[in-house]
Amino acid sequence: MSNLNSKEIITPHLLEATNLHKSYKISSQLLHVLSGASLQLMAGEMLGIIGASGVGKSTLLHVLGGLDNPEKGQVLFRGDDICSKGSEYLESFRNQRVGFVFQFFNLLSDFTALENAMFPALIGRVEKREARELAEELLVQVGLKDRLHHKPGELSGGESQRVALARSFINKPDLILADEPTGNLDQRASDSLIELIQSLNHKLQQTVVIVTHSQRIALKMNRVVELVGGVINPVEKSAFV
Repeated sequence: MSNLNSKEIITPHLLEATNLHKSYKISSQLLHVLSGASLQLMAGEMLGIIGASGVGKSTLLHVLGGLDNPEKGQVLFRGDDICSKGSEYLESFRNQRVGFVFQFFNLLSDFTALENAMFPALIGRVEKREARELAEELLVQVGLKDRLHHKPGELSGGESQRVALARSFINKPDLILADEPTGNLDQRASDSLIELIQSLNHKLQQTVVIVTHSQRIALKMNRVVELVGGVINPVEKSAFV
């Protein structure tokens, strides 16, 4: 594993993304999804990102989380530019520093809720018994005490997303990136999940970024920005009322 702490700089921001550019070629057309996007994240805050479908919100999360590189710009994580790093560093960064929650859960169908939640810890070389204890503790916290040994096909959508949430928190990452985490849930399950994320954010002090199409969910965040025209603009929550 790469040493992620070796060159980190003390900074008031957990993450600073500056002048991000990213485009995709579709047929003969070049689609610019990020055109100078910049963003700063304070440690411990909950940020909502809104924007029309297809504007590049998922792409932005992938760049912030080290899943994809921008064509231009930089992402500083505690002052360290992750865009300049190699694959070994980025693998460690994604495993240890970032937790991902996706709209479609991305659980492994042949494994139980407990086993799914354990995987990031095992990849991070945590001893199996300890990983199991950590996963069980988190699953109990998210209300799945009686569902530890159920496979995804035996869980509801809300329960599956709670497993995904527990999985994202297991390595105690600094940053949780959630891409439309309530997109496949009804309103009751959606509200319950967001309340749970808020509770974990308060208890564990991890920074949370949620991409959502729901203004109702965005209102629950500390701060809201909008991705439009490839750039990020602040949004006053009073505009939603």
